[in-house]
Amino acid sequence: MSNKSKLNTAIGIGILILIIGGILYNTGYRLTDHYWIGKIGQVNITLALPNTTVIIDQNTKITTTKDNETVTVPLSPRYHNIIVTREGYFPWTKNITVPKNGSISLKPFFVSQNQSGQIITQNDPEYWTIKYSVQTKTLPTKDNPLVASDNTRLWVEENSILTQLGTSTVHTIITPDTIVRNVTFYKNRSDAIIFSTYNSVYVIESSTDSIQNFMPLYKGGSPLFIPVDENSLYVLDGDTLMQVVI
Repeated sequence: MSNKSKLNTAIGIGILILIIGGILYNTGYRLTDHYWIGKIGQVNITLALPNTTVIIDQNTKITTTKDNETVTVPLSPRYHNIIVTREGYFPWTKNITVPKNGSISLKPFFVSQNQSGQIITQNDPEYWTIKYSVQTKTLPTKDNPLVASDNTRLWVEENSILTQLGTSTVHTIITPDTIVRNVTFYKNRSDAIIFSTYNSVYVIESSTDSIQNFMPLYKGGSPLFIPVDENSLYVLDGDTLMQVVI
């Protein structure tokens, strides 16, 4: 084969590859992490607050404009990093691998960098009743766990916070170096847990297969808590009783 024939063959193959690549791209196929080809998937991110910014792989930026907005982004079927930020709140981040022609749904939580709430004084007729309820609250056990709406069970054993969905594997969420005093689900969600230990009340994600978001809800002396409703806790720190917004 002459050099000219070889050149024409190479050009033809190159053009064919470009055409096939263009067809695959236009029909939604992308390279995966291992250089295979797979159809694009998507991530659905539900964001409770407006003016929230979503950053994907440090380049794609989307800002929400309303409450409880769901942002849907088509992504290549590979590894991606997602950061969710809002002024005055701790950033939330997650590493995900988008499945081929599939989707992943995320629901970040927002924790204010400045705790807010109100003090309940001893002059309040409910002060002593609430204080007693907080002081006598016991930790859930394996035989008497807290149960979320999706049948996820939550309890503490040997200072480890544990969860189990139905009859699946028991997951250890965290084992602090200091004593766990209280624990509950965060805002009726089974994917995040509130607990108190040492001088703080924290929220931590129950998922341990990626970045585990971990943020303080309250810092003080030696706090105890019980839930008030989906959006607040009664926190007892010494003799100081507060209703803290979460």
